[in-house]
Amino acid sequence: MSLPCAVIVGRPNVGKSSLFNRVLGRRAAVVADREGVTRDRHYQDAEWAGKRFRIVDTGGFMPKSDGPLDDQVRKQITTALEEASVVVFVLDGRTGVTAQDQDFARLVLRGRRPVLLAVNKSEKRSAALEAAEAWSLGMGEPHPVSALTGFGIQDMLDVLVQMLPDSGPDGAPRDVLRLAVLGRPNAGKSTLVNALLGEDRVVTSEKAGTTRDAIDTELEYKEHRVILTDTAGLRKKARVDDEVEHFANLRALEAIRRSQVCVLLVDATLSIGEQDFRICQKVQEAGRGLFIVLNKWDAVDAGDKTFDHMVKEIHHRNPELQAVPFLAVSAMSGKRVTKVLEMAMKVKENLERILGRENVIEFFNQTLEIQSHPSTSRGPVNLSRCCQVLVDPVALAFETSHPERVLPSYVRFLRRRAVEHFDLMGVPVRIWFRSRFQLRTDEELESYMEGHREGFQEWNDAEWEEEGPALTPVLGAENE
Repeated sequence: MSLPCAVIVGRPNVGKSSLFNRVLGRRAAVVADREGVTRDRHYQDAEWAGKRFRIVDTGGFMPKSDGPLDDQVRKQITTALEEASVVVFVLDGRTGVTAQDQDFARLVLRGRRPVLLAVNKSEKRSAALEAAEAWSLGMGEPHPVSALTGFGIQDMLDVLVQMLPDSGPDGAPRDVLRLAVLGRPNAGKSTLVNALLGEDRVVTSEKAGTTRDAIDTELEYKEHRVILTDTAGLRKKARVDDEVEHFANLRALEAIRRSQVCVLLVDATLSIGEQDFRICQKVQEAGRGLFIVLNKWDAVDAGDKTFDHMVKEIHHRNPELQAVPFLAVSAMSGKRVTKVLEMAMKVKENLERILGRENVIEFFNQTLEIQSHPSTSRGPVNLSRCCQVLVDPVALAFETSHPERVLPSYVRFLRRRAVEHFDLMGVPVRIWFRSRFQLRTDEELESYMEGHREGFQEWNDAEWEEEGPALTPVLGAENE
């Protein structure tokens, strides 16, 4: 990775995640007023004074082990320190320097990395005096800050960017795939992420709920930059009775919105459940690409269910998933896990497809030959033309004099036809109807896609959602 890396470390509950969020200017990490909320390394890109860098949140350092999870958290911190360009060592200004701080400081200094000492929770005017005892750690000048109020943050960042080395030539934005790994608790999401990365990047356990946050990690795959987001297991709202788990659910839902493609991980020994269907609906409503991975396939009795039989059973329960690709893997053994990235790239390509004006005309004519819109009680519905109007996801607009008469069943038919005709597996194809619209050329779509990859759009897709029966029905929902 070419961007310089600032790693935030400290003992539990000194405010590392709050400082992480303050630097980013948004709530990117789950925080709570108790120890042990953060367990994994959490990466985000940041910028200050024109300098781009990567900032990393870590779990609280515990010198003595209270179990295997503490051992894994400590391993995560050690790995992060090895990656650091600068270490941001955080103290609690209210409690002062503790023996645990001193032990951890000695460990950090042995790594011979530049250290910026941040004394958090320094809301008072006397903060500079209270931070003075931090000099004893041998880490240089203490910087009193408050992640809660923002006090001292700008000064601290000014110092930090001066300490960071310049980024390499790959620091400029590139074509990126953001892939979110979703699923119910203990489906094996973190194990899959670790298998894809080839390292113990994320803390795993047989206990459900080990992952508390949406954790971003980068990898390179066939000259593409992939940002993997491991998420907390999504439960039904009625089963979420813990504040940390509540925010973890919110972060997982936000990860869907930030992603381009989502993979739903299902425990093949348990098959798919209603909560999995709800997750699929959230993904498709957000316009993100989707495919489903049946994990722990090596634990399925070969004489019990074949892959084709299980997929057919899922399609029978939810016909809308017939446009979603399936894979079978074993994240624990690593069997077929590279197929996950291959499928993610294929879905990404489908999302960004420019179908071609002539191809869309051919699709339109063939579709009307197969089935025109049936007459309704309010009169006929005649479709006069069709045009691709958006990419990522693909959206098709149909011109008709009476958009309000279009039947939901015909919208579903058009979506299935588009997926089959153009081989758009994994794409939640949008179908819109308008009484009149301006045709968009392939060149306009290419220009849009180029701008979209750079983080902006050349026209506002919201204009297509304001009128008429807008989005294609998702998972049986009625067309409003």
